[in-house]
Amino acid sequence: MTLIPFLFDILNIPSPTFQEQALTQFIEDWLDHRIPDLFVRRQGNNRIFSLPLIENLPHIALVGHSDVVPPHFCPYQRSQRLHGAGASDMQGSLAVFAFLMYDFSQITDRQFNFSFILYDAEEGTPIEQNGLHKLIETESDFIRNIDLSIVGEPTNGEVQIGCVGSLHAQVIVQGQACHSARPWDGQNALYNAIPFIKEISKITPVKQVVGGVDFFDVLNITESQSQNGRTTIPGEWTCNINYRYAPGRDMIEAESTFDSLFRQAASIVTDSINYKIVDHVPAAQIIENHLFNQVISWSGAKITAKQAWTDVAQLNGIGVPAFNFGPGLTSQAHKPDEYILVEDVLNYYQLLQGLANLKVTANQIYQEN
Repeated sequence: MTLIPFLFDILNIPSPTFQEQALTQFIEDWLDHRIPDLFVRRQGNNRIFSLPLIENLPHIALVGHSDVVPPHFCPYQRSQRLHGAGASDMQGSLAVFAFLMYDFSQITDRQFNFSFILYDAEEGTPIEQNGLHKLIETESDFIRNIDLSIVGEPTNGEVQIGCVGSLHAQVIVQGQACHSARPWDGQNALYNAIPFIKEISKITPVKQVVGGVDFFDVLNITESQSQNGRTTIPGEWTCNINYRYAPGRDMIEAESTFDSLFRQAASIVTDSINYKIVDHVPAAQIIENHLFNQVISWSGAKITAKQAWTDVAQLNGIGVPAFNFGPGLTSQAHKPDEYILVEDVLNYYQLLQGLANLKVTANQIYQEN
């Protein structure tokens, strides 16, 4: 089987969040059938596939989540575009990682230990339900000894370092409900919220340069609702505010900054308004080592910031150097007709195959002929 038909097979298996079991088992069976000495660590629908560890070799992990966002549809190809739920985010990377594990298993004099970490429940779930979070708890010693992780998130073929933190807060504006035919009997909570909404809209992105790349602190209202009833003046209006912030601040500092921004915008509202933090995941504090820098240099890829949250934050949080690098298109992630370019998948695969023939020295990394 070649890579693209294998990717078709993956895309044919529905894998929405919390329903990844069939895909996980398919990939495990595929690897187990082809790699006799494959070692598998299991935790729920989460797996660590590893080749026999060779003492004193650096350890590189290929890391990817199995769940997708768009509703499942039968994959199809139009010219260079391969459409399927999760094609860019990030089933294309999963197909490549599985093939790489087989390729690396056939090399007797490889220069690295290799593992493939496959985990569920990444898309929009609380951190406690995230599959990588669970693996870090149950396989802590193994994961903490990884020297470099390549997380296959869609990056347009760029190496995207770090990631922004993400804070979600629920804002509540009070009014007084009444019949819509007699508005003088109450106070419209939505009308009370309008000045606050206008103030939030004035908060512009703030550029933060970290690790030589540009991140942006941004704050947006992403959801809102008022009390139901076509003939009722709403007595309460709520919204979700998402605050994204660059590496360099811890969670306490970020919450303090958010509180200041909120109070500034809310000061114009005379009626009751408050908020509570619903969930919060930290930014990735960029961790570099010799291998991190040399593999990025060897890849020849453009280096940019990851202006989104990824599990690089969890890996960096336990001291494992990691960066985002995948063949997917960021503009296609989560789209109902999501696609990935076949050429990008093949080029990504061909590039990472070269990892097996790299030698890392104190000063350089080179590919053997």
